[in-house]
Amino acid sequence: MGDAAQQVLDRVRATIAKHHMLAPGETVLAAVSGGPDSMCLLHVLVELGYRVHVAHFDHQTRGRRSAEDAEFARDVAISFGVPFHLESRHIEKEAKDAGASFEAYARAARYSFFRRVADAIGCTATATGHHADDRAETVMMRLLRGTWPGGLGAIPPVRDNGDGRRVVRPLIDCSRDEITGYLTERHIAFRIDETNNGTDYTRNRVRNELLPRLAEAYNPRLRDALCRLAEMQHDASEVIRQRTGELTLACFHNDAIDLVEFARGPVACQRELLADCAERNGIEVEFDRIERARRFILEGPQHRCFDFGGGILLRNERGTTYILRRQPGPDGSETELEVPGSTLALGKVFHCRLLELPPAVPVKELCNAARQVFDAERVGERVTVRARRDGDRFVPFGMEHPKKLQDYFVDCKVDQPLRDAVPLVCAGERIAWVVGHTIDANVAVTDATSRFLLIEVEDAIE
Repeated sequence: MGDAAQQVLDRVRATIAKHHMLAPGETVLAAVSGGPDSMCLLHVLVELGYRVHVAHFDHQTRGRRSAEDAEFARDVAISFGVPFHLESRHIEKEAKDAGASFEAYARAARYSFFRRVADAIGCTATATGHHADDRAETVMMRLLRGTWPGGLGAIPPVRDNGDGRRVVRPLIDCSRDEITGYLTERHIAFRIDETNNGTDYTRNRVRNELLPRLAEAYNPRLRDALCRLAEMQHDASEVIRQRTGELTLACFHNDAIDLVEFARGPVACQRELLADCAERNGIEVEFDRIERARRFILEGPQHRCFDFGGGILLRNERGTTYILRRQPGPDGSETELEVPGSTLALGKVFHCRLLELPPAVPVKELCNAARQVFDAERVGERVTVRARRDGDRFVPFGMEHPKKLQDYFVDCKVDQPLRDAVPLVCAGERIAWVVGHTIDANVAVTDATSRFLLIEVEDAIE
């Protein structure tokens, strides 16, 4: 073995030991794109004796070449005799539909895939090929965009997800040049993503233009300096993360933030909580975004929404800030409601709760034009909301036979221009509630009802 390959192996072995990344012989899910970094990662993990599964995420961004990357990764896994896991999605279209940045949305989609695969195979560690140059680039990008303090601790060697799972970066102390040397000495093939050489994305411009210029003009060891900053900030942020965990437990429940408990937390922890929320939803973490969201929660008007980005809205409502997921779709599409939870659809907020009410409670008194109670068992698991469609029928409460929705609107003197704006809550394929008017008799509460579904609708004023 040549000097370059041995140096990488020794450094990775030391990094794994220093950060307690992996136990000897542990099963690890390796994220393998087929590029040089992930190929180095895979070979090193196998050589060090870990039981490896290979996961490849196809973003479908480069047509046939993306499919060829997936085929290459599969062939490599087969050559090693290790299991291979693949997911392929049109991420560019999904990100555009969600109103999210491609880079942030793609990252969230990848890690969601890795988490699902790890769960399926009973593995708690996912390894990625991030290295020292990646870390330096990320620190610089966040400085340029304006980050919160925790953002400077970019790409930590180990990220504990708090649920027994972790992401590890065995190559984090290796440079891109050292990885190239390892691959060259070992004659290891890899794929090239030509988009990394362009300037379409911020990371590419930072990597290919800004950092080389700064290193040449000011500090040849700029990469090392940025990595040291990340390491120090990551360590310092551990205290904030611990306090943020306590704040999260106190104020964050079912996608809702309790204003009183949130306000009691230190400002640094408030920002960290919102930054974590942004990352989980594929939203770029920028100081201005986080700070405006924090001030909206604490000082913003009631019954209003704040666009957090990535299809996520924050809505202040009677001492609670709800986290709502905007789910856009073509005309005629359905939006599935979160039960329990809150969902934004058709310009309204739908709050759903499952209840167990004592027999003495007069359910009828809980209901009005904007709030209805249903038999949860009769409604079923899938609850959606949509606009009307041609041929819609339902059984209005108090009646025994179906009636055309069109005829119902005529009888109720609902003007033609207003009919398309009336949301229809559906139980499966059946209309359950003509919002603002009446429910379907087939989902109404009876004397035998034991589980109740309460749905309340409010206008979403943005």
